[in-house]
Amino acid sequence: MIVRIIIVLVCVVFFINGCNSLVSQFFGTHKLRSFSMEQVQQEGVGDADYIEIPDAYLSGEYVHQPSQYEGEPPILLYAVLTAQQLERRQNDEPVTPALLAWTADFHHPCVEEGNCLEPGPVKIRGVMRDIPEANDGVMQKLRGKGYEIGPAVRTVNQGQAPIAWYWNALMMLAPLALALGMEAYYFKKNR
Repeated sequence: MIVRIIIVLVCVVFFINGCNSLVSQFFGTHKLRSFSMEQVQQEGVGDADYIEIPDAYLSGEYVHQPSQYEGEPPILLYAVLTAQQLERRQNDEPVTPALLAWTADFHHPCVEEGNCLEPGPVKIRGVMRDIPEANDGVMQKLRGKGYEIGPAVRTVNQGQAPIAWYWNALMMLAPLALALGMEAYYFKKNR
């Protein structure tokens, strides 16, 4: 009996998560929203989870952070700037970015060569996601490069997209079928 209750509760959790993600993807925060870099700097991205910024700039500076845990990938963290901030950064003036980008998807020899990022205009597209806990020390390294990082700074996982709708539908329907099937089986068995 207790096993049935636990299975049903786990199914309910997965059903709610899948349903929430499916609704958010079509009607809510998982929808791709486009911002200008000036908007991001002045107003932020609000509650958007999936963003695109076509007019962003990179200084070419980045921080490489190996993971503190076995099996976790290293990341690159870099500031996403406006055109004016890039100019100030090129003059060795400190800037306060409103957005940082990070990725675990990069060609690892570029770290030794120092050419992982090209300075200049770039299109940013990704999911708003915190830096993995295994890479916590990376923010301090970026501050050491001359960036003033405030507590309100947001991070985007560059190149990532939300889970496809059909996986969310499966995450919603599979537990529903499992729970209903299990209960139907026990109902027939006890009759």
